[in-house]
Amino acid sequence: QVAPEEFKTSISRVNACLRKNLPVNVKWLLCGCLCCCCTLGCSLWPVVCLNKRTRRSIQKLLEWENNRLYHKLGLHWKLSKRKCETSNMMEYVSIASVLTAIQQNY
Repeated sequence: QVAPEEFKTSISRVNACLRKNLPVNVKWLLCGCLCCCCTLGCSLWPVVCLNKRTRRSIQKLLEWENNRLYHKLGLHWKLSKRKCETSNMMEYVSIASVLTAIQQNY
């Protein structure tokens, strides 16, 4: 339903957002882990805040993409949290779903 160029553009925007935010998050994570014992874990708080900010910016980007293109085609993109298959950790994945006629009217 989506032209390959449009899909590639959407994925490129999400990847650009991640490319911009992840190096900063990794640096804070390393710094937080090194200081974790001295700060009783408080040094990891900036990482939590940065991860939340990155997640929100991707959610806003996906919502913008939905309003720009995907809702017109009857599709909806969102971030969803799920358990990793190989471990007990959680991960965020993007899911594209088909809107029903009732959802499209709202």
